[in-house]
Amino acid sequence: MKKLVAIVVALIASLSMAASAQAANETVEGTTNISAINGPLYQTKAVPVNLMIRAEVTTPAESPKVNPLKNSKITFPAGVSFNPNNSKTPACTDNMLSVTSNLADPSGVVASCEDSVVGTGTSAIVLAKVNLPETLIEDPILVLFNAGTDSKGQAKVKIYGYSKTTNVGILMHGTLVKGVLDVAVPVLSDDSAVKYYQFDLPGPGLDRDDINVHTEGKDPNYVHGLCPASGVLKTNSEFILGERSYPSGTDTTPETTVDSPETTQNCTGQVGAPKLSASVTGPKSVKSGAKGTFKVKVTNKGTGVAKSVSVTGTGGAKGSTKNINPDTAKTVTVKAKVTGRKGSKKTLTFTAKSGKSSAKATIKVTVK
Repeated sequence: MKKLVAIVVALIASLSMAASAQAANETVEGTTNISAINGPLYQTKAVPVNLMIRAEVTTPAESPKVNPLKNSKITFPAGVSFNPNNSKTPACTDNMLSVTSNLADPSGVVASCEDSVVGTGTSAIVLAKVNLPETLIEDPILVLFNAGTDSKGQAKVKIYGYSKTTNVGILMHGTLVKGVLDVAVPVLSDDSAVKYYQFDLPGPGLDRDDINVHTEGKDPNYVHGLCPASGVLKTNSEFILGERSYPSGTDTTPETTVDSPETTQNCTGQVGAPKLSASVTGPKSVKSGAKGTFKVKVTNKGTGVAKSVSVTGTGGAKGSTKNINPDTAKTVTVKAKVTGRKGSKKTLTFTAKSGKSSAKATIKVTVK
């Protein structure tokens, strides 16, 4: 380690004397990959999945310096989402873990929010921005904690990173906003640069005896995903690069925004099948011979789209609605004629149907 530090110090000194020693022409790539945890993927029904997220910056070999990563925005494939469940993984609050915590104690950090872990990962950093094989450190670990949701209900994560080589820990924050995971990277020691980071959710077990860290994601339902009919999952990314002073984090060079080429994953998604359920609300009483207005709520609890849903029922009730996607509901308003002896109670039955799937709902009405 001492030899490595000496090399880095010497290189920094030489670079500081060379006006042309600047990083340039970095290329970046953001990728994701999903796989179902149990059973198949579906085209319209999101199911629990394993999710890999990777962001990587490549600096040309001829460049003496690396332009550090400051921020990444990974746009997930459509249908991929975080689903924090505080009863399964309690939110890791700032009282439990913050930038004022002892981030150089990895086992202590993990223990502070042990039940909140939703993912693990790895990273590599380039010491002091010096673009040489000797300065690449590949031992950092990453641990992702559920941080709850923001005021708009958007999922938040805390991301802890630690390198045994440098004995430095950092705390990053990420928010998933409309399918875009926005992760800000704080300034590292000597403004070192992130070569890549990879998050795995819920993540395989992270077992590092050398730093006394043993953990894994606690919620297999944290990420949901699907495979569209096209059979292609698309990921787009934007990276912001720039140098900063350490430890203040003050910008010392202009920011550079670099877009990743779109990356894709081929997948197979089953069409699935709808499974309907129904409930009905309406007036408690209707005059004999008159029509009452009833609202039939049709929910699709299946794995496929319920197409051309019809609703029929007692007293000539008839209505319809267009497609109902899995895990969604629509309300169909129908009119039903009620007849009978005054004061008697009538049971009205309504049937929702789509293809081979059907569901019934009943309501009792007093005849006026």
